[in-house]
Amino acid sequence: MTTTERPAVLAEATTAHELVSVAAARLREAETPSPRLDAELLVGHAFGRDRAWLHAHPEAPLPPREVEELMGWVMRRAAGEPIAYLRGFKEWLSLRIITDRRALIPRPETELLAETAMAEIAARMVEQQGKVNAWEVATGGGAVALALALRFRSALTLDRLTLVASDISADALELASENLAAHGVAGLVTIACRDLLEPAAVGGPRPDVLIANLPYLTSEEASAGTGSLAWEPLIALDGGADGLDLLRRLVTALPGTLAAGGTALLEVGEGQAAAVRTLLAESLPGATTSTLVDLAGIDRVLVIRLPPNA
Repeated sequence: MTTTERPAVLAEATTAHELVSVAAARLREAETPSPRLDAELLVGHAFGRDRAWLHAHPEAPLPPREVEELMGWVMRRAAGEPIAYLRGFKEWLSLRIITDRRALIPRPETELLAETAMAEIAARMVEQQGKVNAWEVATGGGAVALALALRFRSALTLDRLTLVASDISADALELASENLAAHGVAGLVTIACRDLLEPAAVGGPRPDVLIANLPYLTSEEASAGTGSLAWEPLIALDGGADGLDLLRRLVTALPGTLAAGGTALLEVGEGQAAAVRTLLAESLPGATTSTLVDLAGIDRVLVIRLPPNA
């Protein structure tokens, strides 16, 4: 059976347990990375329930129409389409992020970037007189901006903090706006369609905190991507021949963008932290840098601090 053929045996199953077993077998044949987990997620989605409910109700029946829809999802997953696109959301940092092919699926490692940004903004709100200005570049579907808006809802409402989220992709920004609206914070974040640190992208004071998760795969890696990479927008993956094109452009533009004493937080790919530090030494010789390691032991977030007199 090919990945495009309908798994007719699935139609013969009706209970949650049967559906999971048949779907997992089909996905195992297609050599998906986690067939049982994927099957449980898809069957749970068909029931409108989570996996815990599914395990507690193995004999729950699924109506024929929902079984038919589930059959389609299993076929698409067998062909490689990511679970997050099939379900239309990704659970990330305890949030439900709307996902589709307009933007990348939020990654677990990017939670470190969001948490670091929260800590940095919170510290500045305690120490800094006046308003704190934050800007997330290349926001994509808006996961990081959403996490920040929810964490600092009161500060944003009281104009103690400003938050801008920008991206070169209008489609991605549309998805980001949907995520912000779904959580009731759309009016607290300024959305800007801009290319990196394009002059006058945000207007007003220079940002005190700049957050960026730029494309950092090499062009070869991005174009030959497997798994979810084959389904995600190439513009959000391709970092050029060495994966550093966009990071290089951003670092070069930092001196004319970031406020004196400001902080930039950059997510980088495996093995790229040293190269970015070298770029910083050339563009921002007075800056200090530190690196945060993710759960996989990879140097993932680069923290760049400008001196107060920069």
